[in-house]
Amino acid sequence: MRLLVKILKSFAAFLAVLCCLAVLAATPVVFQFWLFLRTPAKSAFETKQFFIPPKTGALGVARLLESREVVRNAYEFYALALIKDALPHLQAGEYAFSTLSTPEQVLDAIVKGRVVIHTVTLPEGSTMWDVARILDQKELVSAADFLAAASDADFIRSLGIQAPSLEGYLFPETYRFKRPMDSHTAIRAMVHQFHAHLPPEWADRARELGLDLHRIITLASMVEKEAVVDSERPVIAGVFYNRLKINMPLQSDPTAVYDIPGFSGPVTAAHLARHSPYNTYQIKGLPPGPICSPGLRSIRAALYPEKVPFLYFVSNNDGTHTFSVTAQEHRKAVNHYLETKKKAEANEPSTTAPSPEPAAD
Repeated sequence: MRLLVKILKSFAAFLAVLCCLAVLAATPVVFQFWLFLRTPAKSAFETKQFFIPPKTGALGVARLLESREVVRNAYEFYALALIKDALPHLQAGEYAFSTLSTPEQVLDAIVKGRVVIHTVTLPEGSTMWDVARILDQKELVSAADFLAAASDADFIRSLGIQAPSLEGYLFPETYRFKRPMDSHTAIRAMVHQFHAHLPPEWADRARELGLDLHRIITLASMVEKEAVVDSERPVIAGVFYNRLKINMPLQSDPTAVYDIPGFSGPVTAAHLARHSPYNTYQIKGLPPGPICSPGLRSIRAALYPEKVPFLYFVSNNDGTHTFSVTAQEHRKAVNHYLETKKKAEANEPSTTAPSPEPAAD
């Protein structure tokens, strides 16, 4: 019996020695992993922005992070994800990491999908081409793809829009997009905002005016391009309605250049004389569709125009307009506009070509 006790004591001592040896052998590895968890990849601050493609495996993500100097060691990051049960939860997308982030912070961001958000602001009065250019410059979608989608008849109908293109329906707003995305995703967000911002009673109001929503948006887009001061929007809309009632051409300068690709600069007499289905100097009534995406204030003005006697308006060179009832009054206002413009150009010489006499507005 004593012999058995001695043997058991000796065996227990042997196991204790083995355990100690194992702990001693493992200490460098454990300590190294402990350091890995708490040590950023670099001591100097940098931001590393890159894309984790969809369907990238966990080890592929770890190697990508190491190659971008976000973590020091891919295998240790993989081990961390394994311990945290995060291997199946790593999300693809565009990320921006500080090189001072710890591996645990990096893993948490990828598991929670805290991707880079791109803020895109579409100003009121933006055209389809403006929107396409803005998104292209942000490298979110290509301009060509966007314009193709915005003119796709089947896609447009699926969005509940009865129009040949989405001009006028890409609601001016600030959007938050993330990569990867495509043109259809961007457009759906914009048209959703258009529908969300229009009260249901506005469609009834359009019918009261004898117009459908498309024609209201068309008129609103002209108001958007003409007005600068908010208080004048319903007045300008009232002038357009007065002209429509007597079958007078609307003669709005922005319509004359709408369908000129890449147009910028002053509208000239040659522009006003060009033949175009949008040029309201050459056609009567509304153009076939909107010439930009109007904001809510212009849409409201088109639906609730001010009852005014005016048929004419001309710029005062300060964002406001002079409104006139008769052609004679309008000519006086135009002459005043031209005199004021000449004085301004004399004081501050302009490098741009002169604008035409704004007699039609």
